[in-house]
Amino acid sequence: MKTKIKIILLGFVAVFTSCSEDFLVTEPTATLTAEAVAEAAEINPAVGKGTLLGIYENLYRRGSGGSTAQEDFGITSIYMNMDILCADMAHLGKSFSRQRNISELTATLDPDSNVNRMPWRFLYRIINLSNLIIDAAGGNDVVPSTQTAKFNIGQAKALRGYAYYNLIHMYVNDISNLSQNVLPIYASANDLEQPKSSLQEVFDFALKDLLEAETLLEGFVREDKIEINQDIVRGIIARTYGALNNWQQTEIYAKKVIDAGNHTIMSNDEVALLPGETGEIGGFNDVKSVSGIMWGVDITPEGQGLASLFSWWGFMDQYSYSYAAVGNHKGIDADLFAKFRADDIRRLQFDDANSSDLRPAGKFYYKGAHLAGFRRFSGPQLNIDSDSHYMRIAEFYLLHAEAAAENGNYAAARTSLKALLNIRLTDASYIDALPDSDLAEEAALQARLELWGEGQSYYIMKRRRETRTRGSNWLDFKGESFSHDDERLTFEIPQDEIVGNPNITDQN
Repeated sequence: MKTKIKIILLGFVAVFTSCSEDFLVTEPTATLTAEAVAEAAEINPAVGKGTLLGIYENLYRRGSGGSTAQEDFGITSIYMNMDILCADMAHLGKSFSRQRNISELTATLDPDSNVNRMPWRFLYRIINLSNLIIDAAGGNDVVPSTQTAKFNIGQAKALRGYAYYNLIHMYVNDISNLSQNVLPIYASANDLEQPKSSLQEVFDFALKDLLEAETLLEGFVREDKIEINQDIVRGIIARTYGALNNWQQTEIYAKKVIDAGNHTIMSNDEVALLPGETGEIGGFNDVKSVSGIMWGVDITPEGQGLASLFSWWGFMDQYSYSYAAVGNHKGIDADLFAKFRADDIRRLQFDDANSSDLRPAGKFYYKGAHLAGFRRFSGPQLNIDSDSHYMRIAEFYLLHAEAAAENGNYAAARTSLKALLNIRLTDASYIDALPDSDLAEEAALQARLELWGEGQSYYIMKRRRETRTRGSNWLDFKGESFSHDDERLTFEIPQDEIVGNPNITDQN
């Protein structure tokens, strides 16, 4: 599978890089068209799958946001920035000025900043490439005539819906104000210079894509965890309904993911570096062998060729030979860490004998860190072979608990909460004693603790319309509070998009 991906994607890399400075929405149709994809697919049905793999590659490839910045490496680079913005990931060091303008909340006020431009280009590129597949198959309303076409269109619609889900959160201050005009919708690769649609319309478009993908992906068996199957799209649907506070549908779809029974909650060995452990178990660095990881990419040096300086691992793993080891540290917010119960195994993800700044020394570490005795800056992960993940089954136990509690289904909320906490805690009986009115907030808190550093806390903040306060270990704005709709926490529409699209004249 890895060789196949590498061969198929060579042409797409050239397409993406050659168009990186073009107008944001039309790229890369100057060199790749729906007609070309359709004609090639008539000769070789594998072309559709190859095009999909080209889209998936953007999730982890350096430069997928159209820049040469070392912080431009797909969805996990965006996750890091959002984790800082929502206050759960404290920025602890400013060496080399990496992500300094995120922590200081200046980049998100500057429409000329690359911080705003990269995710816009990345996500609309996902949309445009998905449109190529959908257009080539006959358009949005086509009824696929073959199973291969059904699965290809299902994945393309899932990816397009996923991209809009992210755009909604990143570029809209208040996601509860559904009447405001916020983002352009591109339903075809032939659509150019679209005006802003209302937030309700964007949500509706994303949900239509995702719900259709759910049906189209019935029976799809993926070859690799990078591909979206029915479990993954149902997880994205649950997230999207959660953002709308449609708790009934959120509960239904989170339960669908759980009841599918295809994934088990990660063990304590897998999520934390336990006392006395010397082997390579855990570290969130291997998506293939861990059932609890639902969606991610299996990285190999020969397959992807990612250098540590240009990767999530380089920015997060203090054992790798990169920024996290040399002064650009990040750790869990001190106030959030204080919310761990004393018997919570997840405390060991951050308990580091050499540091008091709460870095994730026991949560994220590269394959092979144990060979150097977990010594900081031990390398030699110069070329990345540690994997990246985007979704875990634990999220949906907690999201189901949150939604069930909001729906008044308190017994189900307790059951889902304890399914996780009975593993993480010595004694989870406190859940039985919690007032019903506290269960939803407890589920959201446990999601922040369980999924720390995995790019989900920003979405929780917006879903629950929260205000958060930065803790004592921050360098910037220590002790200051920020509302979910604060302008500084939301990305700006890039200035070159406003200049290049005559139908968009203002910021959100």
